[in-house]
Amino acid sequence: MKTTLFAQETPLHKVFSDDYLFTIPSVQRPYSWTTNEAGELLDDLLDFMEHYNVTEQNVGDVEEPYFLGSIVLVKKEGPQAEVLDGQQRLTTLTILLAVLRDYLGDDYASEIDSMIVQKGSKIRNIADTYRLCLRNRDSDFFKVGIQERGATQNLNAGTPVKTDSQKAIRDNALYFLERLNELEPQTVKALPGVIATLCYIVIVSTPNFDSAFRIFTVLNDRGLDLMTSDIFKAQVIGDIPQHEQDHYTNKWEDVEVSLGRDRFNKLFDHMRMIIQKRKGSANYKDEYSEIFSTISGSQFIDEYLIPYGEIYLKLVNYNSYFGQQPQLIKVLSLLNRIDNSDWIPPAMFYLRKHNQKLEMFLNRLEVLAGTSMILRKNFNWRMSRYSQILREMDKGVDVFSSESALEVSDEDKQEVLRMLNGDVYTDLKDTARRYLLLRLDSILTPGQPYYDYSVITVEHVLPQTPKPDSAWMKHFDNPSEYVHKLANLVLLTRVKNAQAKNYDFQKKKASYFQTSNGISSFALTTQVIQEKEWTPAVLEHRQKNLIGLLETAWNLRTTTFLNA
Repeated sequence: MKTTLFAQETPLHKVFSDDYLFTIPSVQRPYSWTTNEAGELLDDLLDFMEHYNVTEQNVGDVEEPYFLGSIVLVKKEGPQAEVLDGQQRLTTLTILLAVLRDYLGDDYASEIDSMIVQKGSKIRNIADTYRLCLRNRDSDFFKVGIQERGATQNLNAGTPVKTDSQKAIRDNALYFLERLNELEPQTVKALPGVIATLCYIVIVSTPNFDSAFRIFTVLNDRGLDLMTSDIFKAQVIGDIPQHEQDHYTNKWEDVEVSLGRDRFNKLFDHMRMIIQKRKGSANYKDEYSEIFSTISGSQFIDEYLIPYGEIYLKLVNYNSYFGQQPQLIKVLSLLNRIDNSDWIPPAMFYLRKHNQKLEMFLNRLEVLAGTSMILRKNFNWRMSRYSQILREMDKGVDVFSSESALEVSDEDKQEVLRMLNGDVYTDLKDTARRYLLLRLDSILTPGQPYYDYSVITVEHVLPQTPKPDSAWMKHFDNPSEYVHKLANLVLLTRVKNAQAKNYDFQKKKASYFQTSNGISSFALTTQVIQEKEWTPAVLEHRQKNLIGLLETAWNLRTTTFLNA
């Protein structure tokens, strides 16, 4: 079987040797380590030296190595290797080595320089080659300011830079120089030997994109700071002509920065759904390979990544984009409380292709998403239904008709009503019952509700286990008949108080359900505070009213019921 994966623990003097010529592809994120991360690296090395009492004389006797983590390379035959992960460490180590080289000079400089540059041959007309080549926009600055012998001695705080990456390189070099000035001379002299012989990196290399993706998947499961979008970036940008790659790399990174890493990665799930309009397979790479076989790199960025990135941001940061449209904010605040994000691709597609009657569409989408969560519809069901909605919109089918896949079936409507009349606290999972109460609260709130509290809990009015001699038992012969019903539940913006659960009704209202100014953050809870007593009759009346509100908001009256 042909080997496609190579992993080996390697000392740094072999990492920075003729075995490897590292290249940072233009598709990679820029160098971004600050003096904080650079300082942590140096501090760890110095702590290691102090712990083992390492000196220049005994460095070869120390048996315990210092582990610097792993790097992932795409590497075929020969020394050329593209760095998939590990850019920050390799760059920072090169900066530290360059500063040590120029600081120590003399015999040290030649040996340290051999870890920075691969010597050429005058008689064979082969030029020197630096062992690490950064992205195009930063490579010249790195060579002139760091890698050339003596370069770091010419750096100062006023050295001009053109990018944030160049600034970080300059600042880290000056930081290392300042730190070396503070150390004992014998410690500085021992440091290069420690870095070269006692520091180890696990090099994971693979010859092609397919195996790189498999490595990425495994390492990402173990906490490596790589995401699916990082792998696709290489493929997308690599498809673009060389002279346009920097331009499109900037476009890509603008979207990534605006969304943040986690949301940016999730964007790829949503775009896949929009493009393919079906449930994806377990092999995510194959799904996108199929997409990229028909969509060019520039087309993907211009027609999908940028517009859908902007739309996605509007859907999740709705307060910033729809500030003058309280009803849109209301429905989007609810949709973002759904316990899955499968509703987002249809919403994104509608905003991109139609954008008329947006509030009506989102309200209709919320009914489907909300009732599906109540009914515990599984992932496969949701993928099938939302795929059907996407295909309908793509074909121009009226998604507001009763025949659309957006419509909740009569059977499901009847089941929702049955569950609403049951013990919702125990029958529904936590996210579903909280959502149900928030949906009711939004109906009772005439304006724009605010649901961005860090804590929202569901609490019983009638306690789950009232004491036999409590005031509650004067009204409730059989508390279990009422305790978990919808009408007996309220929302709070605080962690539950075990002691307060069994307060009598008046005390519970005053000290637990309302704030010091006598109000609650939720209209649903305010209704309870306004009640003078809590009895079966009050509960039954409230139950009927609340279900009636949901019945209207979610259009739960079935065709069978209307024709009866």
